[in-house]
Amino acid sequence: MRYNIVCVADENYAQHAAVMLASLFETNRDKAFNIYFMTYSLSDESKKRIEAVCQKNKGYLHFIEDEYKQVNDFKVGQWNSIMYLKLLTPEYLPKEVDRYLFLDVDMIINSDITELYNYSLGDSVVAACEDIPDCILHKKRLNMPQECAYVNSGVMVVNLKKWRAKDETWIDCMAREQVDFTNDQDVIAMYFKGEISLLPIKWNMVTFYYMRRPKIFEKYIDTLEYDKKHPAIIHFPCPIKPWFKDCRHPFAGMYRKYLRKTAWQDYEFPYFEQLSKWGRFKKNVRNALNEIGVIKDEMFLIR
Repeated sequence: MRYNIVCVADENYAQHAAVMLASLFETNRDKAFNIYFMTYSLSDESKKRIEAVCQKNKGYLHFIEDEYKQVNDFKVGQWNSIMYLKLLTPEYLPKEVDRYLFLDVDMIINSDITELYNYSLGDSVVAACEDIPDCILHKKRLNMPQECAYVNSGVMVVNLKKWRAKDETWIDCMAREQVDFTNDQDVIAMYFKGEISLLPIKWNMVTFYYMRRPKIFEKYIDTLEYDKKHPAIIHFPCPIKPWFKDCRHPFAGMYRKYLRKTAWQDYEFPYFEQLSKWGRFKKNVRNALNEIGVIKDEMFLIR
């Protein structure tokens, strides 16, 4: 059996894609994979480097290039239009692919994915983790009932056979609903309304869950402390990602671990926050005071 994995990245995220794939292969050594890498901006050198990671493992790599950049016509807000490529899988993936696992590239796979990949979808087309409570406002903006699912699209189990059988495309659906969508998650929430199952949060542990005051729905609090220490998938959406020297995420070191297994192992980590020496000193002192509890910043990351 080959596990079908879909990911999306441009040149700016090529290195991080290689790191994510290296972690996937390391924690799933007994598996063989079909990697469908969707892009419209990737250099030949980056392709070779990503291929090298796959060739060392049981990863058959398939580059899917959207040469016409058709996704550039859609609104992106603060994001990149490449995110919409994940919505083109019915068009671009081989007809024999009935199910796949979508993975964002700014993450570390920290567990065997068998349970995730084989997750029972029932009548659903997609299974994913619920987004942070900010989605309450997104649903209001989209005129969606609050009981409808709004998910983080970074990890998704997808029944592609059912998706292809839908009566209309997501573009037609958005036009019919006259929805002013700003990202792929808006589209997924509207297009698959009533066809989304929610995964346990361990499969998409975002940075917001590691804050002193975690941004998370109350119903997940009971498992949060365990899942923080034993995340199945670690997702680094923001604010400071682990390829920056000043990232304080408790699992940032895992990015460095898997980076060493790629051709980017000589990468020099820059600072995200461009501070003066005095500013950096004050920031370090504040971090230290947060560590011992003298200061308790709500957004301070703790394990």
